[in-house]
Amino acid sequence: MKSRRIFGNTSLVVSEFGLGGARIGGIFQNDASGFVRLVSEAHDSGINFFDTADMYSQGESEVLIGRALKPVRDRVVIASKAGYCLPGRRRLAARLKPVLRPLIRLLKIRRDRLPAAARGALAQDFSPPYLTRAVEASLRRLQTDYLDLLQLHSPPAEIVERGEWEEALDGLQRAGKVRYYGVSCDTPEAALAALRFPGVSSLQVAVNYFERSSLETLIPRARAKDVAVIARECLANGLLLKRPGEFDLAAYCKSQEEQRLREKQLAAFRDEVATTGQTAIDVALDFVTGVPGVTVSLLGARTVDQLRGLLEHRGRGPKSVTGPVVQDVPVAGGQTP
Repeated sequence: MKSRRIFGNTSLVVSEFGLGGARIGGIFQNDASGFVRLVSEAHDSGINFFDTADMYSQGESEVLIGRALKPVRDRVVIASKAGYCLPGRRRLAARLKPVLRPLIRLLKIRRDRLPAAARGALAQDFSPPYLTRAVEASLRRLQTDYLDLLQLHSPPAEIVERGEWEEALDGLQRAGKVRYYGVSCDTPEAALAALRFPGVSSLQVAVNYFERSSLETLIPRARAKDVAVIARECLANGLLLKRPGEFDLAAYCKSQEEQRLREKQLAAFRDEVATTGQTAIDVALDFVTGVPGVTVSLLGARTVDQLRGLLEHRGRGPKSVTGPVVQDVPVAGGQTP
């Protein structure tokens, strides 16, 4: 993975693919050291963009990413998120992980069978004091003095529009604790609201063969403003890689109308895979990386083998130019030379 892209209007230079940290860590995983190897493998494979959040695995994702990347900190771009507040149950679970992990293995408890009451309800806080405390805690877990990118984590559109968070993020930027900031968005309304703030350097949105709502309006507007776009859920949470009969599509849909749409999209996707002779991974990732305006596409993996399987994708299909591309540039500190 030799090509690098300029990250919007910043001085950062990033790899075409980034590693998402949502699957890194957690009490349902056996060996934390395997995640350190995963992150190191990603870096050795040419990935220099690592996306995490303070809530992922109750902070363990940041801890493990920080441990793996500490020796190469000046050669990578670390992006994290803040805005969610962990409930007491999850904070307790974070402290008791050494005890809970063997107990979970013994009892064969599965994540999807865990009652919602046991997880606790998530709340959000985008107030300046909370964001400042959250960044300080993330820096400690990541073992770094600064974040290359801080993102508001799924704020409602009305929170974005009020802009009470802007002063806090500008202050963190002036203090050198955050180099750039952006917004990870769950709705087009929140993303469009974020584009009204000049300090926003990036948007993170879902982009995949199913999710195309941002292609016609949002991403072109971000591109016109030279705002970087981080694409997540590139494989539709793995749905595009599943075979017929391996899953219940209704469980992935909120309505019968959505289910009918997904059935048509899945049929079209499988036809394209069969017609082109490419793998499902190739077709899915070519679709995302071919969207003009997408700067970096996040890959999710739990093991080194999963990551290697994804990285066999080398963009063999035709692509559009998605932004300024820098070929074979040695990157120091994730910055342009």
